[in-house]
Amino acid sequence: MVGVNQPIGARMHERTRRMICQMVFVVACALPTLMTISTVLVRSTPWFDNWRRDRLETELCDRFGLRFEIGVLKVLAPGAMQLERVHVTDPETGADVGSIRVVQFTTRDGRLALRLAQPEVRAAQLPHAWNLLHDRFLCHPELTTHPVRIAADDLSISSTSGGVTLTDLQAYVQPHDFANETIMQFKIAGREMPSPATISITRDRSRRYPETAWKLHTGGTSLPYSLLSDYFPQLPKLGNGCEFNGPIGCRLNREGWNVDLGGSSITGIEVSRVFDNLAHKLTGTADVWLGQCRIERGLLTGIAGGVTIRNGQLGDSLLQSAQQLLGVQSLVGSHRPAHPFDLMQFRFAMDDAGWQFVGACDTNPAGILAVHASRPIALLRTPQPLAISAPKQLVAPEYSQPLFAGEANNLVLDLLPSPAPPARQSSPPLVPRVTMRTQD
Repeated sequence: MVGVNQPIGARMHERTRRMICQMVFVVACALPTLMTISTVLVRSTPWFDNWRRDRLETELCDRFGLRFEIGVLKVLAPGAMQLERVHVTDPETGADVGSIRVVQFTTRDGRLALRLAQPEVRAAQLPHAWNLLHDRFLCHPELTTHPVRIAADDLSISSTSGGVTLTDLQAYVQPHDFANETIMQFKIAGREMPSPATISITRDRSRRYPETAWKLHTGGTSLPYSLLSDYFPQLPKLGNGCEFNGPIGCRLNREGWNVDLGGSSITGIEVSRVFDNLAHKLTGTADVWLGQCRIERGLLTGIAGGVTIRNGQLGDSLLQSAQQLLGVQSLVGSHRPAHPFDLMQFRFAMDDAGWQFVGACDTNPAGILAVHASRPIALLRTPQPLAISAPKQLVAPEYSQPLFAGEANNLVLDLLPSPAPPARQSSPPLVPRVTMRTQD
């Protein structure tokens, strides 16, 4: 019996082995192959590409607060992706913020690297875009835990006053224990710049209340004001040819912006546009040098520097007002509405004690404010500090109502200190009359 049953048992073991082999083949080979083929087929369909693109657009919108529209998304390799025809808009207003032709980014060892090809930004949307990026990116440390490097070939900033192209742009985001620092370096196309301009933005969380510090250094080359003319709507009032050189330091805290312009200069100012629609007339092209300049919460608190104006006209009403408020000594008659001059130059300083002015034309005697045909036409020297509000009363006296047409403010008037409000006459506090009644 044992011998008879042995072939049958051997055949049953053979079937079991075949069944096990078939199951192993299906589980370990056929199913993974089928899943791989299915995954490849699904990933190659337009449906999957649209889903992946929509998901990335949603993630970018949630992180940065801006709406991203991606034309084409390509996966180049594990950890490498390319986006084409990227369009950025304001999710609330729908305004066009900018566009990028191609974006390539790679992730390696926790470091993110991006390369932008032909990015373009609308200067008019920079204020709102900056607020969103600051509040939703820089103020969230969990989003800046890894270093980020950004490179761009040519960044075009378009504005109503003309476009500016930044070349050789490099940006770095470096996280620290209690802060994150962003450094951007660039050059202006068409300008000889020995060293690139640098912008650094630091979000400091080591203080009780976090602060944001923003610094700009032009690298020794003047930058056109058209670069940010739409960012600061009042800059066009300085003129289309206005340029800035030197450092800017800003700090944003709970009380607002504090700005330091010490060591900077502003050239090519069209004085007639600054004085447009004000009570007095002054024309010419001005250069301003600032040895120190502090603006706290939108108000000028301390300044020292010099002003040079060439080839202009000094309105007689302004000259007469300057005689009364600043102590200017006129050397010309008042029979004409304006007095031409070749050069007007003076130094100024303001602190808690008040304003001081002195003429600084390169001729003798000292204190010459303006000259015409090599002859002085006005002298200026203030032996005693003047009232804080003197310059503002000079350019916009109390009887002067118009400011810039259609606008409620003026770049100069906004910064200059105003006269202190008159003190209220002291009076005894009101005491209410109260009658107390008692019940017996």
